[in-house]
Parts: sequence; C-alpha cells; structure tokens
Amino acid sequence: MNCLLPEDKLLDELKGLNTYLEKRSKVGGSNRERRRRAEQKGVFTPLSRLSVREISSFFQGRPLVGVDGSLVTYGASYPYLLTFLRALAYASSAGGDHKRIWEQEIFSPLLPRYQQIIDKYLTGGKSPEEVMAHLRWGILAQIETKVALQAVSLKPRLLLLDGGFDRLKEHAPDIWSELKAAALREDVILLGVTEEIASCSLMKILGFDGDPLCHGVMGDREILFGVLQPGEVYQLRERTRGEKGRLYVRFAGHPQVVAVDYLMEQERELVPALNFLYSITPAHGRGIPLWLDVVDAEVRLSREQVEAMIAACLDPAMVEMFLRPLRANREL
Repeated sequence: MNCLLPEDKLLDELKGLNTYLEKRSKVGGSNRERRRRAEQKGVFTPLSRLSVREISSFFQGRPLVGVDGSLVTYGASYPYLLTFLRALAYASSAGGDHKRIWEQEIFSPLLPRYQQIIDKYLTGGKSPEEVMAHLRWGILAQIETKVALQAVSLKPRLLLLDGGFDRLKEHAPDIWSELKAAALREDVILLGVTEEIASCSLMKILGFDGDPLCHGVMGDREILFGVLQPGEVYQLRERTRGEKGRLYVRFAGHPQVVAVDYLMEQERELVPALNFLYSITPAHGRGIPLWLDVVDAEVRLSREQVEAMIAACLDPAMVEMFLRPLRANREL
C-alpha cells in the first residue's frame, strides 16, 4: 500500500535533482581548476572604480542612456489574449531633468492587423503558443530598438541595452542596422548587458563538451560561476568574426557573471566604459549596473496598471466575453 502523500513524490524528485546538480557543478573541477582551463583560451582583467573626476572626464558633459522593455499579458487562452508592451530610453542629466523616450504597443490575435501574420505562422506548423511568444518578443525587441535609435539623437556617451545584441538584430534587423550606424557616427558607445545568460559558447572552446553529465548543454553562466573575482572581466583571446564581440564580467560580490556585448569597432573604448559600469554597480548586489535597474523600475508594467487600463477603456461586457478568464472568478 502506498502511503506517500502527493507532495512526497515531488520532494523525492527534487532531492534526485539536487544530487545530479551537485555532481554537475563539479564538472571541470574546482573553480581554481576551471580558471586555469579558461586562462588557456582567454584573459582575466581587473577593473578599476572611477573617481568622480574620472567619470566626468569620461562623459565630457554627455548623458548616460539606459534602454529596457516590459510586457504583461492579460486574458484567457488563445486567441483571447491582450499583451501590453512598452519600451523606455532613459537619459541621465546633471540637472536632474532626465529625458524619457517611450514606445508603446498593444498586441492581440483579436486585432485585425495581426490576424494575417498569425495565420501565416500557424500554417507553417507552429503552435499558437509558439506564435504568440515569437511575435510578443519580436514586437518588444522592435520598440526597444526604436527608442534606442531615437536616444542617439541625445548624443549620449554611453548607451546601455538591457540584453544582448542578437535579439534586436533578429527581430528588428533594419532598425538595428540604423542604430549601429548612428552609434558609430555619433561616437556613442553601445553595450548590451545580459543578466540571465543563455549562451553556451564556452562549452566547446574550453573543452567541457563530451562530459556525460552535461548531455551536450553546459551554459556559459554555469562554467564561469564563481570563477571570476569581483571587478574582473573574462575575454577570449580569439575573437569571433562579425560586428559584435562578447565578454563576461563580475561587477559585484555575487558569484554569477553577466555578459556584455559590444561593437567590434568600439573595442578600444571598452575599458573606460566597463570601469564606469563597475563604479555604479552596488558591491553587494546581484551585479547589474544601477542605471539599468533604474530604467527597469521605470518601464515595468504591473498587472494592476494593466487591469486599470482595461477597466477604463473596455466595456465590462466585452471584457467578460472576450478576455476575462473564468479562473479569475474562483472562490477558493
């Protein structure tokens, strides 16, 4: 007779996962051994915190711009969904009068302008969930790239993107090309900071592929976790060919690294830019430059805001008929 409560099975599964992860975390040896392996293919470089005078000299009176986006989806199931998206380019100012550039959009399969696009993807064999995810993230990337391009007109010294370059290049190739050209023309240092690194580019380069515990996937964040010292950069000696480069930085005490994308034409300007980012990152935080957190807090949409806009603009009968999920009426 099985006397286990339902949750006991889940606990057993979690304990098994923990055992596997402990073994996997030792692939490649200790942090010191991983570092030695990484040194064979790349370089570890320390950063320096800048003084107020050095920061002033770096910016030369020009602003800092951060770009981020946010989305919230409301509704039941496909096609009865409504997604609110917005992007913000937020520029600093010595006088405190910060400049904001907004782009906002609503996406829904119920809107006629999207129906033909969605049908095209569905006939290609993708599920409605895959189509919705692809289009939502595509629109977000497009409006983020738009506000970044508009922000170049402010002639910032440094323009920080929340996330890497590839997402913008994939979903908004034309605007991305304009943004890159404008940044180079106006001498705006363009950097993309990725907090949640999903790339697996180091696995083969550092020789971690082939280990049976990894099953062909070992992420860069996993390989470099705890390997860098606070205020340290890791960069491969052999650069990938193309318009962008990538390096890894530990800006704070947290052992996780972030990835920083940069334009190859601006590689010579990386060191002062990274030193500045190190200078504005809280030492005991999770390692994200403070200005990006400021932009994130400003642009983030809450569910309460979305529900308030829906209540203000849509007939309650239409909301109940098309959007409101029945689970919202649960009493338990």
